[in-house]
Amino acid sequence: MDGSSIIDPSLVRLDLEAPDRETALRRTAELLAADPRVGNWEEFWLSIEGRQVVELADTAGSVILAHGRGQSVRELALAAARWSAPDGLRLVFVFAIPAAMSEEYLRKVGALARICREPEKLAALLAAATPAEFARLLDTCLG
Repeated sequence: MDGSSIIDPSLVRLDLEAPDRETALRRTAELLAADPRVGNWEEFWLSIEGRQVVELADTAGSVILAHGRGQSVRELALAAARWSAPDGLRLVFVFAIPAAMSEEYLRKVGALARICREPEKLAALLAAATPAEFARLLDTCLG
């Protein structure tokens, strides 16, 4: 993985199947379980909880953003999935945030929210054919 990238293709799932939002979030977060930037995945997952989940309803598609923060997270990381939700296709993003980080995370989540509100960029993410293409598009946009 490139040290400057917060998302690696191994952290992208383009065919996520889940019966509900909670399962979709957990399965997306589980992509971070083997990532060396997250030391204790269970602790990280417990830090997410419902209050750390935001749905961007005013986007061209439905987007779910979640984050977990804690001492077990060594560096900022991001997992993403395209989920065929019962009520339509959604994008799910889960940030892992070190306890001491604030500004960089806020810049990235703000940029991601803007990306998801721009129809052309959102369409490119929804149309990405491979995890590598999806990760590259995100990295380019999150800069």
